[in-house]
Amino acid sequence: MATELFLSRKISNFLPLQQSKTSMKKIPPNLPMINNALEGIEQMSRNEIRGKFARAMKESFQYVKSDIRDEWHTEITPEKYATGDLLFEGRYSSVVTARSYPAFNGFTYVEPRPCIIKTKHIGAILDDILRDQCDVKETFQQKIFRLLRRIVMEVYILNRVRHSNIMHAHATVVTEHSLCLQLVLPRLYQLEQLIDKYRHDKEGKPMNICIIAMIIRQLCRALSYLHDANIIHNDIQPENIYLTRGGTVKLSNFINSRMIVNEQAAEMCRTPDGTPDYMCAEKQYNLKRATIATDYKNYSTSADIWSLGVLILHMVSYYPNERWHRLPRMFALQMGERRMPFRWMINDMMQLCIRMTQCGDGRLKQYLNDTMLNLDPSARPTARQILESYLITKWCNKSLEQDKNHLVKRFIYELDWQNRSKLDADGYNYNACEAKDIPADFYWDDTWQKLEKQSFAYRLYVYDHDHLRIGSKVERYFTHADNSLFQTLMLAVDANHLEMFDVIPVDQNIRNLCFLLIRSAKYHRYNLAKCEAEEVSFDLPPSFHCDMRSAKTVVYFKD
Repeated sequence: MATELFLSRKISNFLPLQQSKTSMKKIPPNLPMINNALEGIEQMSRNEIRGKFARAMKESFQYVKSDIRDEWHTEITPEKYATGDLLFEGRYSSVVTARSYPAFNGFTYVEPRPCIIKTKHIGAILDDILRDQCDVKETFQQKIFRLLRRIVMEVYILNRVRHSNIMHAHATVVTEHSLCLQLVLPRLYQLEQLIDKYRHDKEGKPMNICIIAMIIRQLCRALSYLHDANIIHNDIQPENIYLTRGGTVKLSNFINSRMIVNEQAAEMCRTPDGTPDYMCAEKQYNLKRATIATDYKNYSTSADIWSLGVLILHMVSYYPNERWHRLPRMFALQMGERRMPFRWMINDMMQLCIRMTQCGDGRLKQYLNDTMLNLDPSARPTARQILESYLITKWCNKSLEQDKNHLVKRFIYELDWQNRSKLDADGYNYNACEAKDIPADFYWDDTWQKLEKQSFAYRLYVYDHDHLRIGSKVERYFTHADNSLFQTLMLAVDANHLEMFDVIPVDQNIRNLCFLLIRSAKYHRYNLAKCEAEEVSFDLPPSFHCDMRSAKTVVYFKD
């Protein structure tokens, strides 16, 4: 364990929905839709529910089991992965270091690749939900639906939301008989471990403002991409942030993430998920003060921005672990109840104020007060606006690559120049988004650019047995330049047009049809009028009320 100082020893795990790590209050979602989607589940035996869940998860995630351009083993066996140190073990998850054995290519030998394997014991979570069934039908269904949503959200983002500052999965493996989900992830530095080492080596001095700003810059790039897709990360804190050996910052752990697809979803975005110390005033109020539904406050992507501000405080003062700076752990709630701006909140906390100056920027207190730690959610800047703000323009280089080089020399190498954990310096998609989920030949010319500029439409027909599901045939629009396809599918789930485990299979089949359309357009010299619609029929994972399910989708260019 000592050799893994910089790696996570405290990875967040899938928690049972009745027992979150902060005793969260859960706000009931759209109950009629959940009731329809999970109709009849109470009449099933425990083994029936486990069996259907396992089969559905396995069939759904087969589409993202590995990247075709960077293939990793999709079976976790001793012959394919050599496991090392146990980094974390809990009731519902465990994390181990590992090395993936490559195949021999003729006489060429490739070194085993380092990774971590994060195992989520979905069966244990499901068993606890079944064991703790309440008499209230909706409560049990809410727990199952929330579990489904969390699993799919994390797997989708890790495999489909491609960005250089967002963590990606090497492989996604489902073990059906034990109902486990295993994620093979890059083996990187965890920011929390680096901060702890910095604090120890520098005798408690605050981190330099340049290092802080360069980390925030890359996090804002990740958040800007997520927020443009209406995805709230919901748990920005140093245990969920990683750095490559090359200085690239990666945002990870998406089990608490939410997608706000419409006004109704925005209205119901009230559950105080995440780490309490990093919560904005709205979420802390819902956690500690609200008692009835009308008391709860909504929150939005601005909640992530507040967490960024607290992260800066953590890097300056090591909040909430500092002893003498007197900033309360629930300071956001106190600010909200007293209507007190941040600069007034810390006005008498002399050591904290001095440290904010010692980090190298005398204006930092006022900057946080006016921007990230602003009590008014609407007054907080967006992630994109922060990228253009004083903090970034003053303390970061013009080039992102220069920032990364600075982080390597002045942060990573100073803390671990000998690379104790033997991390890869440059792996596939580590320091750049080298390839998105499109055919490799699209990168040979400008075809990938044509794909991203084009708008598509699709119609989806979903059959339970041979019965066409209500809500099919709706025309939906999207582009490949953003995550709008994912948004349309989540809207379909909320409207009960799709099951949660349908999202990834439908997504992949629609993508494949788009690739066929672009090839056809290229053949016709991009005369789109000559391109006929493409369609495909395919099986869907079983649901709790139907084993034989299928779908047909038709994709065409939007006029």
